[in-house]
Amino acid sequence: MPLYKGLGIGLGTDAHTIVLDLGEAYSKLGFAGEDQPRMVIPTTIETIGGPVTYIFKSDHTSIIGHAVTTDLQRSIQTFFDKVFYKHLQVNPKLQRVIICESLLNPTKIREAIATVLFQHFEVPSIFFAPHHLLACFTVAVNTALVLDCSYRETLVIPVIENTPVLWGWQAAPLGAASIHNSIMDEILDKGKLQLEHNPATPVTQRLSDKVLEDIKVKACFVSEYERAKKIQSAKWSKEPIEEILQQKEMVYPLDGVTRLIIPSSIRENAAEVLFEQDNDQVSVATLVLDSLLNCPIDSRKELAKNLLITGGTSMLPGFRHRLLFELKELVQHEERYNAKLSECEFRVHNPPIHANLVGWLGASIFATLEAFQRKSITKEYFNQHNGKLPDWCATDITPPNEAILPPFKVKPRLSLPSAGPKRIKSETHHTKSES
Repeated sequence: MPLYKGLGIGLGTDAHTIVLDLGEAYSKLGFAGEDQPRMVIPTTIETIGGPVTYIFKSDHTSIIGHAVTTDLQRSIQTFFDKVFYKHLQVNPKLQRVIICESLLNPTKIREAIATVLFQHFEVPSIFFAPHHLLACFTVAVNTALVLDCSYRETLVIPVIENTPVLWGWQAAPLGAASIHNSIMDEILDKGKLQLEHNPATPVTQRLSDKVLEDIKVKACFVSEYERAKKIQSAKWSKEPIEEILQQKEMVYPLDGVTRLIIPSSIRENAAEVLFEQDNDQVSVATLVLDSLLNCPIDSRKELAKNLLITGGTSMLPGFRHRLLFELKELVQHEERYNAKLSECEFRVHNPPIHANLVGWLGASIFATLEAFQRKSITKEYFNQHNGKLPDWCATDITPPNEAILPPFKVKPRLSLPSAGPKRIKSETHHTKSES
């Protein structure tokens, strides 16, 4: 049942605002006011007899120079055809759209999406909202340190009084893709293929991302802090890790006749890439602490006890527990953090939905507020400004007098309005913390 029944904003009696969270690997689709998306689908397009293409993956081919390629716009159009007509089964001409996006999303990609939605699908209005800020609506807090551990990277942005602190952001290429590469490296090193009853042979080719993800979801987890230190110590000293793990090999069926024999070290060792500090002393935990150091001193304690973790990669068993231990250990033993963060107490919010859906739910809540109508970008405005979009922090629109929003003037504003008057009822979604 919708959280805000009857409050969905639309242009007609049966219309609802479409809420889209477009991720690099998966997208979440649904309608405003609902407590969960209708479905989660891969952000891909398929051709008959051809390969499956992820349209937003960072392959550096979607933008050439300062222009978006025609192929990218065509791919976006094909993807939205599937979203509107196959999955949601709506007429996009009657639907407002809110898109949950990363603050690091290239402007050219945003404008390409808006061009397709306005010119091809003729949607009446669009609003691009920052993912980290929307996540705060889900747990009804105005100040939080939001960590998004997604497919390609981990991005940390502090939000203070509903305002993302852009100079406090930290990012590193640590995510699901890193874990997949770690799994593949160990399979190439120690894995074997066995065809029926024939002798096992070494693996020589890279497995598909679908197989690697399936192995990660079914077998991998994040070890406890003390056990992980033993594994890392054995790795650096080149001692056999299998003696510490004391686990048997795992058999993964690739098809009806072929089996993949996976070394036991993959189960715990694959996720360690997120927490092992590289040559620059960067890990998921150091991203959080470095972000805190960039924030105002009087906000650090409040941010530390309001740590909000999102993203599909953070759903690995043991991730949040390990992160808390890493933070405490680093603050206690690392001089660069101890002097300034020793008084911080780290606590993690337990949102009322899976970590990969936190941003979508925040967008669903925000789309039910009156401010959504004022901030939406209309087709008229988009055409008058030659297909250029204002930055999200500079969008402030006067309330419309008609159903379709008129062109608006842009005034500086640094944050979305507070979610205080529209907070989720405590008896419906109780936010817990684990310390």
